[in-house]
Amino acid sequence: MISKAGLYAYGLVGSRPQPLDILGIDKINKVYPVEGREMCLIVSAIDIPAFANQVKQVFSALTKTPEAAQNGTKALLQAHEHVVATLMSDATVVPFKFGTILKDEKAASQMLLDYEETFQNLLAQLTGKVEWGLKVYADQQAFIKQRMQTEPILKDRQKDLEEKREKLSRGAAYLFERKMEEEFKGHVEGRLTEIAEGIFQELGKDAYEGKLNKTLPQTLTGKKKEMVLNAVYLVGREKVARFCKRGKRVMEKYRSMGLDLEVSGPWPPYSFTL
Repeated sequence: MISKAGLYAYGLVGSRPQPLDILGIDKINKVYPVEGREMCLIVSAIDIPAFANQVKQVFSALTKTPEAAQNGTKALLQAHEHVVATLMSDATVVPFKFGTILKDEKAASQMLLDYEETFQNLLAQLTGKVEWGLKVYADQQAFIKQRMQTEPILKDRQKDLEEKREKLSRGAAYLFERKMEEEFKGHVEGRLTEIAEGIFQELGKDAYEGKLNKTLPQTLTGKKKEMVLNAVYLVGREKVARFCKRGKRVMEKYRSMGLDLEVSGPWPPYSFTL
């Protein structure tokens, strides 16, 4: 018997799904639907203290063995994702965030009743659609080199500044060089922002909706290049092929500038739910 049992909630579907033979996040209890009037909440029984302790151990490991913590986090998230992805293969799913826990079936039924209109609107909005991600990474040195080759005015500006620096004393030249670096850094950042915005808008042409997320530091991405765009799109299944084709064209267009584009999906539409 489960001690202090609760329900782990994965998301909503519009109608009762086919018989489910999926293990839940604890890899012990199977997933099943709690039925409302016009939709179902997909849940599995869970030992709340045991799950809370598992999550606590993962976060505790962050300060000791980051690699082990990352593996532990990945395993939990993958278990959640596996259920949602399996459901998504047969039905439209409104996925819940990781760690959504309810007291019991009565609480699940009450949630369906309390948020019925909101859930119905989300189901209608997400029917036939999936989430795709876009990340853009930039090599600033390669970008500067490419800009120097394609923007003569920038090259002339650098030459002019270098000539002025040569006429200065050592101390003044040092300060002037720092100023030059700041000027070119500002130009690069401004131009990259413009390009990132253009890429975001270009891929959005085949999406119902697009959202910008915060860019991630290199310590989290593990990339040598800096992330300059982190976006997600809600794409109709009928437009996925066109979306990916457009992404490939954009990727080829900006590769010479030292930019790498990563298009990923399809994913459950987490970014477009509650």
